[in-house]
Amino acid sequence: MEKNRFFPEINGNFGFGCMRLPMNGDEVDLEETARMADAFIEAGFNYFDTAHGYIRGKSELAIRECVSKRHSRDSFLLADKLTEPFFNSEDDIEPFFRQQLELCGVEYFDFYLMHAQGMRNYDKFKRCNAYKTAFRLKQEGLIRHLGISFHDTPETLDMILTEQ
Repeated sequence: MEKNRFFPEINGNFGFGCMRLPMNGDEVDLEETARMADAFIEAGFNYFDTAHGYIRGKSELAIRECVSKRHSRDSFLLADKLTEPFFNSEDDIEPFFRQQLELCGVEYFDFYLMHAQGMRNYDKFKRCNAYKTAFRLKQEGLIRHLGISFHDTPETLDMILTEQ
């Protein structure tokens, strides 16, 4: 299997996205999701991606039930995200982050992203010191790699990267 050249700890170049999971009505089909996660890991892959807004918070719970409770923490990598609707002040960010850890059933995130960054929401992330808080959580060992997901122009990306 080809190693990821940017993050060698990621096995292969595929990730298991948890934005859309098999459902039974309004609930995640945990049995089917666990089967899929097991097959993914057994095939040699290890990167899972979630966010609190995915399936109205049920994606993080599915990660806990289908991955974290069933596989050793060193057998998978997990990405989660800070998304703008889930905080209104700097004081909201760390409690929300810790809730995400609990929902996912992990002690740290391998990757934590400032989600859907662009001019529309970047000022809120700045005003609430979201990056500063995330860098502090990284220093505490609760985040291994900090990043962004981005939805705007190259100029806006340059501005964000220059300011951070």
